[in-house]
Amino acid sequence: MAEEREEYQVLKNTPPFDVLSEMDFKFALENMQAMYLSKESREEIIQSGRSLLYLVRSGTYDLVTQDDRRLERLEQGDLFGFPSLLSGRKVTNRIDVVVDGIVWTWPEQTFHALRQRSQAFERYFLDAHSRRLLSEHRPDQANDWTVKALADVVTREPVKVSADTTIREAARLMSEQRVSSLLITEGHALRGIITDRDLRNRVVAAGLDTSVSVAAIMTPMPAVVYAHQSLFDALTIMGQSNIHHLPVVDSNEAPVGVITVTDLMRQQRSEPVVLINALFKAPTREALIQEAKQIPDYLRTFAGRVRDIGTLGRLLASLTDGLTRKLISLYEQDHGRAPCAYVWLAFGSQARQDQTPGSDQDNGLLLADDASEAAREWFMHMATYVCEGLGECGVRLCPGDVMAMNPKWNKTRLEWREQFQKWVRSPTPEAILHSMIFFDSRLISGHHGLYRQHREQVAELAKNDMFLGNIARHIGTLNVPLGLFNRLRTTADDQGDYIDVKKQAIAVLNDIVRLYSLAHGLTVAAIPERLAQLKNSKLLAARDNQNLLEAWQFLTHLRLNAQLYRTSEKLPANAIDPERLSTLQRRQLKAAFRVIKEAQQGVSLKFGRNL
Repeated sequence: MAEEREEYQVLKNTPPFDVLSEMDFKFALENMQAMYLSKESREEIIQSGRSLLYLVRSGTYDLVTQDDRRLERLEQGDLFGFPSLLSGRKVTNRIDVVVDGIVWTWPEQTFHALRQRSQAFERYFLDAHSRRLLSEHRPDQANDWTVKALADVVTREPVKVSADTTIREAARLMSEQRVSSLLITEGHALRGIITDRDLRNRVVAAGLDTSVSVAAIMTPMPAVVYAHQSLFDALTIMGQSNIHHLPVVDSNEAPVGVITVTDLMRQQRSEPVVLINALFKAPTREALIQEAKQIPDYLRTFAGRVRDIGTLGRLLASLTDGLTRKLISLYEQDHGRAPCAYVWLAFGSQARQDQTPGSDQDNGLLLADDASEAAREWFMHMATYVCEGLGECGVRLCPGDVMAMNPKWNKTRLEWREQFQKWVRSPTPEAILHSMIFFDSRLISGHHGLYRQHREQVAELAKNDMFLGNIARHIGTLNVPLGLFNRLRTTADDQGDYIDVKKQAIAVLNDIVRLYSLAHGLTVAAIPERLAQLKNSKLLAARDNQNLLEAWQFLTHLRLNAQLYRTSEKLPANAIDPERLSTLQRRQLKAAFRVIKEAQQGVSLKFGRNL
């Protein structure tokens, strides 16, 4: 009898065959064939052109894309082959045989018959296919120099000396080590930098005694870039500061290397240098505004040269960073240096580095606690100058007035702490909204130590169970436009029939990832960085983490494409018309929405008990 066969017991315990009725299960068992899958038999299957459903009984196999990227390792109990059966598309991925083994197969007709007979059987494969679609969308960034992390480029440890080292000793060390710069450190902290240009201009040309210490010629507290930032970030800072050597530091501000213009040119594959230099060398605000008018056309051109359009989010955020620093510099040229320690903060998409051409500006100021009334007035004037300047450069003023020129977003460290404590103690809808804007912050210009102290305090205050529970409840009320029977729900008004992909999807996903980040006390802002640091989280399973990342990547790419190549000026900036998407894109969109809805349910269960 079939019940006595080993195949019966194995298949009966394998999802989704375990949900079939006895009659349908018998049908599946009768139409199953065993096949020995090796490199040789794989070629025979491919040449036959047959589409089959496969279940791994033994052996190990890799599912590989056309560009040789491994999507999945397949082992005992794994199913494959169903995407082509569901979509009717030609098979494009291939199977690499790691270890020969046995696979069970079902012909196309059997698969579709079982789908028609069992809704649960069909739902299993539709959900699995959705996750596969998101995985297949994952971009290949290997050939895109702009997104390379500096940690992957800087391979040599920095050459360091103390501030009391003589110029003669420093020059000898630079010659021995064949480097064009030295970092001046005190313990693990960076205090300054000297370069070969300093030796020429400040020592040789000035006739300075070489027995003098390097402290006399070093550039104190130089601009720095973090190891997790990209090559494009480094290029932005170097262009803005007109420097050729940039110290790279870790999250604790300890130097880990130096990046040079030569290093950047060696890595470079496209041409952002001309635009960046033009922006940062603009002598006046008016000249800067004129140069910034080139950015939209440049972005469209750049998008055609990179494989991952998501790079544009980082690129645009870096350009906005640079415009902000340049405007601050221009203001200081006319009004003197800042009267006390401060930090210019970016919030929202600029902080997360996922800006789009349609993004408005969200920013604020963090002032030292000893800021006088006169200092506050100076900073208010600077903030107005910078925010209005950014607006004229094409970064729209915030409709909600979340800007440094609004006193509500321009406070001392102590005032920000008190404000945040009020949000935590009284989590009204407005308080939750403002706190979530505030959590996505990043230092653009100013005092690193002041910002680090502030950010760590905020992260600690946020780990309040009641506050996190209220955020989870807020997330549960947000509407994701996916209705019954997996149908997309659009908004119909005088602007058209569309989905607001920012408000109804990306913002919800950002809220979910932010909540997990708050629960773990993270201080980074970018979504990929947050998810990377959450990989070992007990609250967020690895598969859910990956699904959220892939959904975020797909949605942000879709949004950028829509804004760069808009076909209708009538639609809002973040609108997506599902009818204009390909069949594959609509499937991916539904898959991303399902990931978000499942994550919404997850945070309600995990954090709702705190209420």
